[in-house]
Amino acid sequence: MPFWLRLLLLLFVPLIQSDGCSFSSGNMTDDRQKVTLAAILPTTNTDYPWSWPRVAPALNQAISRVNCDPWLLPGLKLHLVHGNSENNAGYCSDSMAPLVAVDLKLAHDPWAFIGPGCDYSSSPVARFTTHWDVPMVTAGARAIGFKTYGAVTNTGPTHLKLGEFSLKIQETFGWQRHAMLVYSDNKDSNDDRPYYFAVEGVYDLLRIQNISTYDYSLENDINYKLVVQKIRENGRVVYVCCPLDIFRNLMVQFWKEGADLENFVFFFIDLFAEGLGGGRSARPWYRGDQDDYAAKLAFRSVKVLTYMEPHNPEYFQFVETLKRDAKESFNFTIKDSLYNLVAASFYDGVMLYSQALNETLSQQRTGPGPIKRPKGDLVTRRMWNRTFS
Repeated sequence: MPFWLRLLLLLFVPLIQSDGCSFSSGNMTDDRQKVTLAAILPTTNTDYPWSWPRVAPALNQAISRVNCDPWLLPGLKLHLVHGNSENNAGYCSDSMAPLVAVDLKLAHDPWAFIGPGCDYSSSPVARFTTHWDVPMVTAGARAIGFKTYGAVTNTGPTHLKLGEFSLKIQETFGWQRHAMLVYSDNKDSNDDRPYYFAVEGVYDLLRIQNISTYDYSLENDINYKLVVQKIRENGRVVYVCCPLDIFRNLMVQFWKEGADLENFVFFFIDLFAEGLGGGRSARPWYRGDQDDYAAKLAFRSVKVLTYMEPHNPEYFQFVETLKRDAKESFNFTIKDSLYNLVAASFYDGVMLYSQALNETLSQQRTGPGPIKRPKGDLVTRRMWNRTFS
């Protein structure tokens, strides 16, 4: 290896491996103008993939990277503040989240909001941020209705994309006539109706293409014989979104009634692959009970739809750093799961916002004094409809 190349590598390697930067060393005065980002995320309930202990380490990684890059936002430094979107019971709240948004707006006047994640808490915040002309960047807020809010940029997987994928399935196999949607919908005050909103993405996209859709909501006290009857009368291609145990009971009932399962295909929507975890990765039908045999045979007609985990080295390195930081900062253990995809999408959201802000500022005149904040919609539009690695 030539000497000059060895020297270049020696100079470059510490730069990409270091977690710090010159501004954090204490040897240089950091007089850059502060740009505040306000995160509105659940503080304690880690069942949410966008909970603060899961996402904060990713946000801090991104902010550190931006602040250590002298060319990305010259003269500016990102600063993160956080507000809790939970109610007293620890659930996402459509009343607390907008109140927190107002408080953060008055106290910090943020340049952008990060989150919320849950659909019901995100909706009023999206209305406020659109009214305030402040960008809202999130990897939650997956319902298709958020496409109507002018301030919202979603860097995570959405139910609109799930609908597009389902439509592609229908087209690929020539299923152009009809489909059936079966879903749970608790309508509890603390429930974000995740199954309903997931199926809504499929429903809307299929209806746009004039594919007849019959939808059936599962009540709390499920009559499985009635559900099987409804499916046999109305569906051959069936999308099901509900807890895995309910779906297994349904498939067992289907088999016990002697239905010709070869004439049906079931797509079980399990976005975070929770039914494929916990040691059941190859056998989501298995419970160790008397119904295992029936469930195994019935599941031959089942395909499971999940998010796809990235397989590039950068993602795996990100996850390892995420685990370390979550343990150190929150004493929280992050496991390998598709939940980490959401944290990665929040990381990408900060990077995408910073890039869009950089591009927007480069187009406006500069003068003496503080850097003038650009209009929010100008930054938001630069985040839309682009491929971002």
